[in-house]
Amino acid sequence: MFVTANSGATSRLRRQVEKYEQWLFKSTQKCYDLAKNEREKGLDFSSSIEIPRAEDLAGRTEKLLVDYLEGLEIAEKIRETLYETNNDRETTAIKMSIYVAQKLLKLEKDRETCADVALRVGLAILTEAVLVAPLEGIARSRILNNTDGSEFLSIYFTGPIRAAGGTGQALAVLIADMIRRELKISRYIPTTPEIERVKEEFGLYRISLQYKPTPEEIDRIVRSCPVMINGESTEKV
Repeated sequence: MFVTANSGATSRLRRQVEKYEQWLFKSTQKCYDLAKNEREKGLDFSSSIEIPRAEDLAGRTEKLLVDYLEGLEIAEKIRETLYETNNDRETTAIKMSIYVAQKLLKLEKDRETCADVALRVGLAILTEAVLVAPLEGIARSRILNNTDGSEFLSIYFTGPIRAAGGTGQALAVLIADMIRRELKISRYIPTTPEIERVKEEFGLYRISLQYKPTPEEIDRIVRSCPVMINGESTEKV
């Protein structure tokens, strides 16, 4: 008797939630229709609505990166991957990054573009596609050469990457490593001057609230990182 009563209450609650969600969906669409009609009058700076509608993480990711994906539809694939991984965003981000890199490579895009777009997709999924980090936190991705002539992947991060948080930033580097392996790009082999430069930069930008790695730890970190963590220059010096 208890099970039957509880099941009935659960069913009623589910119907109420579904009804409420349908009301939200329809009400939102009315707002978009109204905004669309007003924008078409040409009285605003833009004649279209800048914020596209999206129902879930997959839709948000696809629409957030629409300018990078160039018609490559990935929303349904993201939904499938999320289902397969039991909504594990970290695993989904890695799998989708590799998937996008493969798809773009088959479309004969250059490897720099493949790596750049794939990393943005992974970062968007990590941050639930609600932050600016996937768009403005990465300036570009380049394939450069080590001193021995082998190739490596260099990621140019910018200030807005901070919006992704420490975990998102670290996982972005991990995803970049997975992408460069998929694209058959060798690992980064830092030179001694580059390592010493990082030690100097860390010393200049230390603040009291952050952990202060020792020179030995910095050396180990830079030598172990398979991709170059780079950035846009702020000065010409």
